[in-house]
Amino acid sequence: MTLYIFLLVIVSLLCGSSPAVAEPSVRAVFASVLMVSGWVLLAHIAARLLARQVVRGTLSYGDAVDYLRMQMETFRWFALPITLLCHYGFSLSAWLRVQPYLSESMALQSIGLLAPGITLLVATWSAEYWFAAIIGVQEKSIKKYAGSMLQMMRSGPAWLILPTMLFLALGDIAAKVQTDYMADSEWLQSEYLEVSVWALIGVGVFLVAVSLPYIVRWVANTEPLADGPRAEVESWLRRCGISTHRYFGMQAARWNTGGRMLNALVAGIVRPGRLLMLSDRLLDELPRGQRLMVVMHEIAHVKRFHVPIRMAAILPAWFVSSWSSSMLIDHEWLDASMGAAVGGALGLITTVVVLGTVSHLSELDADATACRLAVRACDVTRDEPSESGIAADGNAESPVPVEPPMTREMAAELMADALIRVTADHPSSRKFSWLHPSLETRVARLRRISRPLPDLRSDSHTLAI
Repeated sequence: MTLYIFLLVIVSLLCGSSPAVAEPSVRAVFASVLMVSGWVLLAHIAARLLARQVVRGTLSYGDAVDYLRMQMETFRWFALPITLLCHYGFSLSAWLRVQPYLSESMALQSIGLLAPGITLLVATWSAEYWFAAIIGVQEKSIKKYAGSMLQMMRSGPAWLILPTMLFLALGDIAAKVQTDYMADSEWLQSEYLEVSVWALIGVGVFLVAVSLPYIVRWVANTEPLADGPRAEVESWLRRCGISTHRYFGMQAARWNTGGRMLNALVAGIVRPGRLLMLSDRLLDELPRGQRLMVVMHEIAHVKRFHVPIRMAAILPAWFVSSWSSSMLIDHEWLDASMGAAVGGALGLITTVVVLGTVSHLSELDADATACRLAVRACDVTRDEPSESGIAADGNAESPVPVEPPMTREMAAELMADALIRVTADHPSSRKFSWLHPSLETRVARLRRISRPLPDLRSDSHTLAI
């Protein structure tokens, strides 16, 4: 998830507490629709003009793609101020809060809050699709167009939006139960109410955590691995102490991205239901040794508890947001709505700084830990029988491949090669970003480990092919 998508979703949801500059009316909707529609039209006109220049031969394809990328990035970042304008300037969020059905549901309100920003984001994808269609490198088809937009949503904002909306929906259900069925209960007036509320929040978080892998299976378009890759990956997992039990262990799946992504990730916070997703390009294009290191990098995140640590990194932002908004409101420096908005903005800044720092450190730690885990994954003396005993299709399990010997120095060199290969098609991912150090930093750290091997590639050739 990029910093941009995180900011777009969080800023849109924070606008839910924005004050109304006037009595909210349906004119807020009309003004917002006109503003967003204008930018959607402008994005498509810009893409069409560039495509026509390529067709006429007045502009090369490479230059046009560079111009288009720059223009669409500009349109995407303008989605943030336009979202703020719709909710704060036109009072769209205030209008949403007073609607008969929306006023009772934070989940439904969130759809309206996200609508301007997500619409502008999808518009840039749409403009890029029609640019490719006009110059002939993409099929002109409504079905292809809809599939492309869905695929982009699946690999982008859906990862953050769906779990957030699920959590909000659980809150709506709890509020509905309290209002309709427990309004007269003496228990609600008891001293245990606050404890019970926190317990319900904990249960909601647990339910979201458990259901996350199943949400991801649907969002990400996964399918079971073929027998050969499945036996290979499961043998690596078991040697590293990761259960591959069909119900209680980690499962591996092929992640169909239409050949767009060369990546892997682990979905799930708690042990039951964790899902290791390996993209189609990673399975089809990456050499076996580099594929091993990508898998070990993801397992390192699990073994080193990086996901819970990153979640804990959000707590300082919660404290800063609550403390600052309370201070501003209690001292009457700002009214309740503006105080909450300023507190939310300070919390957002704290989140970016703290979570970014923790994420950088965890990525570097995962690279180093993956080198140690790779040695274990290639240690055939650690082989254990599978918990399931049979493959997913009911047939006998595929034989576990014989592993060449591995050392930490060899693993570090393969890890560096894997990082270079994975980022080869995406130059922007090689740069310093919010959640990842630069490729140069990561490779330099790995080279310090592999330095004792002056000419490793010739020694590790058997594993890399």
